[in-house]
Amino acid sequence: METAQFEIILTKAVEILGEDVRTDNTFHDPHKFEERVRHVLALVAKDQGIEVNPTFHPHAFPDIRANGFGVEAKTTSKDSWRTVGNSIFEGMRDPSVTQIYVVFGKMGGMPSVRWGRYEERIAHVRFSHAPRFVLDMEDESDSLFASLSVNYVDFCNLSSYEKMNHVRSYSRAQLRPGERLWWLEDESGSGVELEVKLYMNLSNDEKIKLRAEGAILCPQICGGSRVKNKYHDVALFFLTYHNVFAPQTRDLFTAGSVAGKARGGNYLQRSLKNIEPQMIEAALRLDDALIEEYWGISVAPENRIKEWLLRADSYAKKWKPSDVLFTDSEKAKGLFP
Repeated sequence: METAQFEIILTKAVEILGEDVRTDNTFHDPHKFEERVRHVLALVAKDQGIEVNPTFHPHAFPDIRANGFGVEAKTTSKDSWRTVGNSIFEGMRDPSVTQIYVVFGKMGGMPSVRWGRYEERIAHVRFSHAPRFVLDMEDESDSLFASLSVNYVDFCNLSSYEKMNHVRSYSRAQLRPGERLWWLEDESGSGVELEVKLYMNLSNDEKIKLRAEGAILCPQICGGSRVKNKYHDVALFFLTYHNVFAPQTRDLFTAGSVAGKARGGNYLQRSLKNIEPQMIEAALRLDDALIEEYWGISVAPENRIKEWLLRADSYAKKWKPSDVLFTDSEKAKGLFP
């Protein structure tokens, strides 16, 4: 099948998928969306000699293969056409796929679905546990590979070391005055550098937003005072997802400056109470993939506060978070029983 023919199939499939996500929020779940993409593609391609199947492994890239074409299904709960994609190393790429597309479901705002050629939608590289592509389904400017001076096909055939050489050069060019590169290890053992900011240099609004995200993703911070390392995941989240280094992460939740003027009692409890609205906003906004990474399960945005309280209660000692948190916030009404 020619590329143009396959793209006609994608266009028809996306029309159906767009209606699906607007009329049935079941398909807002990333796993259900992927299954639906595969089903609709098979339906549209029926009688055209195309076999639409999952790729060879649940964690392989892309998600779907069809006679040499690949389709990666992506979603975001935000009202945005931008999201984090796959690792630049593509260690589990399906070898039978030569040309890859992305089918992207935007579930925030007015739910909608678009498709694009994968390499044309790669706009940036961000650093989490490994360098990952950022996909943008709206920006029509040049893709990342124009800045890397190498096309996607050639980039995919490079070694990890060679890929990182391109990414380092790109990252250095993005640095702003006063920013530096932080050293991490990549999958091959060679170094990865990324720009990093100090937490204390952020604005107050940025600090509160980060603390709220960290608290939602890591309810174990509610554990007893003798629990070791309960703030480590928050510190690593700041660094790997926001490139922010916080030397004393515990103080961000237990210091008097965040707990309020009162002295004594449970400082952590008061510090979380002070950022309840931002925690609710974070619970509704954070991508499902991030929630699943930190909680081990996928949870719909409207159920995340309820789930967080269950988890926080299980960690806490000498107090019960569900008795004191999210009990009187108007914004929390309807988010849990």
